[in-house]
Amino acid sequence: MTAAHGSTSSAEPEFAAPVQADAETTGTESGDTGAAFRFQVQPEFHPVPLGIGVDEETFDEQMRVFARGFWGDREDLEPIRRFTAAMYGVNSQQLAAEGTVYQALGIFPIGGTADGSQPPERVSRCTLTIGVRDLDNPDPYLAAAGISETLDKGGATGEVQLVTLPAGPAVVHVAGSRAVWELPNGEQERFLVRVELWMPFPEEDRLLLLCLSTADVQDLFHYQAVLADMADTITFGDAEEDLAPTGGVGAQAHPFG
Repeated sequence: MTAAHGSTSSAEPEFAAPVQADAETTGTESGDTGAAFRFQVQPEFHPVPLGIGVDEETFDEQMRVFARGFWGDREDLEPIRRFTAAMYGVNSQQLAAEGTVYQALGIFPIGGTADGSQPPERVSRCTLTIGVRDLDNPDPYLAAAGISETLDKGGATGEVQLVTLPAGPAVVHVAGSRAVWELPNGEQERFLVRVELWMPFPEEDRLLLLCLSTADVQDLFHYQAVLADMADTITFGDAEEDLAPTGGVGAQAHPFG
């Protein structure tokens, strides 16, 4: 499946993610405290706190602020704000323990016009997680080829494709899943799709994993383009230099296909 690639926004927030903070969470014994990566996300993404590097009281306050931003300040919504903060808080702590260093909710208007003269036809939602995992990585190209082979031959569903991005080789994996709930009035099912980017660090025994998932399966091509734009902005290392002179997003045409 070939991604429809194109810039989804003109101004993207930039994030610097220090890998060592994640390494301490996952128990990696690397002594390299300088390893880091940087990336940009579209402004339609709203970060969810992970609690990395803060105490419990600070994390609880971060989740309260997140829930207030999600539901607003209406007094009658306080119970659901508390439930949202508790639910996302538990999920965030689990994700952080598994190596996630960034989590966000994406809320994208679909249709309409850029100048606002025509309102969006609907709103599409997704979840983005970015994490770091340990990987025996003698060479990024060999590692990417091994990941591709493992996903393709190891029973993983969906489509696997080797790609070359400005920051190096990577693997794109597009897959779907079906969730079923047993309810008193019968089964309820929901389909999900996810687009993953597996990218070995250039000089580290680590792997960067971006995962964008959505229940709005009809928007798969849209989200492939969103992740493709984001992938173009990934850089590794501590340097504060700007992204590619071409602007980062969209620097390479059709990197996913």
